[in-house]
Amino acid sequence: MNSTDRLETVVGELVDELDHRFPYAAALISGASGIEINDNGDEQQASESNPSKGIVFTVYDGASFNEYATSDLTPNTLARGVQAWADELSVHANGRPIIGGGIASPTGPNRRTFTVPMAIDPATVPLRDKLALARDLQQRAKALDSRIVQAQVNYSDTTQDTVYIGRGRYLEQHVPRVRLLALIVVSDGSQMRYHFAVRGGAFGYEKASISDDELRETADIALRLLEAQKIEPGEYDIITDPGISGVLAHESFGHGVELDLFPKGRALSQKYLGKQVAAPEVQMYDDPSVPGGHGFYFFDDEGELARPTQILRDGVFVRPISDFASATLAPGIHTPNGRRQDFTRKVYARMTNTFFSSGPVAPADMIANLERGVYLRSAESGMEDPMGWGIQITAHYGEEIVNGERTGRLFAPVGITGYVPDVLRSISAIGSDFELWAGTCGKGHKEMVPVSTGGPHLRMKARLG
Repeated sequence: MNSTDRLETVVGELVDELDHRFPYAAALISGASGIEINDNGDEQQASESNPSKGIVFTVYDGASFNEYATSDLTPNTLARGVQAWADELSVHANGRPIIGGGIASPTGPNRRTFTVPMAIDPATVPLRDKLALARDLQQRAKALDSRIVQAQVNYSDTTQDTVYIGRGRYLEQHVPRVRLLALIVVSDGSQMRYHFAVRGGAFGYEKASISDDELRETADIALRLLEAQKIEPGEYDIITDPGISGVLAHESFGHGVELDLFPKGRALSQKYLGKQVAAPEVQMYDDPSVPGGHGFYFFDDEGELARPTQILRDGVFVRPISDFASATLAPGIHTPNGRRQDFTRKVYARMTNTFFSSGPVAPADMIANLERGVYLRSAESGMEDPMGWGIQITAHYGEEIVNGERTGRLFAPVGITGYVPDVLRSISAIGSDFELWAGTCGKGHKEMVPVSTGGPHLRMKARLG
């Protein structure tokens, strides 16, 4: 028996023992490694993502969830540590019942192994090839125009391996994530502007590419932004691209519908469960099972198999997202959203791939039917206030629309603000397209996890400034 098999056997035995003593017991073995490369043309910098491997045990004692985490995976030491920790805990009578149960069996029918389909595992690609990829992209971008003063490329990949043992389940998964960004900075001698192209998701190294056409479009937009103006503050009819639509989804019904905020009274959305909060045509989901999404996984860090959760149905807030603790103690429906930054961090209810569903309207028709407004492109940032339900999103730029035509007049940057129900109820057209954008999301003590946001083009009203 090799060391990995020996470790997993010991962990399974420990979970079995704990499961007989407590209403719920589970263990998560997790490890992550990767590389990040930055290339500005003058120099390349490569750094290894902090490689980590450890284990966290969780038990529910009838009143609270307790955890024991360590990076010491020596079987005998691990067993002594877990047993000493568990001996200090006691079961609380008449506590809330846990969702699910059962004894894990490393060899039984509930053992499943998952791997993302890919042609090239990024973990197998030599560093020199990744450096060459970044340098080639940087040089192609820099050569596009004499007014380009800098082209920067960022490449990163992370491979995450996890094993969950608990509730009669023995699950393991191998999930690679790749992200590639090209930033082009231009100058006319008096000012500088920039634009960017990005590709990222849970897929293989073979998809780490940005075409010449994409680079050319990125440079052209950066150059056009040299003529961009400040927008006059006020309420506008707007059309959002999928990136802006996704940040709207993430900020309006993202953190605000994470169930662990409800008992703390930190989410105004709690009062709107079962009520109309958006236009009747609006559907919104959080779905870790979307293939290629940056927030993709096969199961969460509590062994819940990935599946979609519909948050808005026909404009009605129908379901929050949850982890095991919030679903048990809030209480509520358990969704597959229990996530950790790593084994040393607390599990929270976290977003994964959060998006609006597509609708029936072609984006070109959406523009053609708008008498006057602004077409907002390329999300830069977003903030929300779950208590007051206000949102603030920054679009990299917007383009004026007059009589159904894009005039070419640009505004940059453009801030979008509003009260969530007002903005979502104003949605009057939903695009037939769909796109996800890769990013990260922080919570708690700024624990970060990979996510995607997206959806179709949307038409609505909002205050710009």
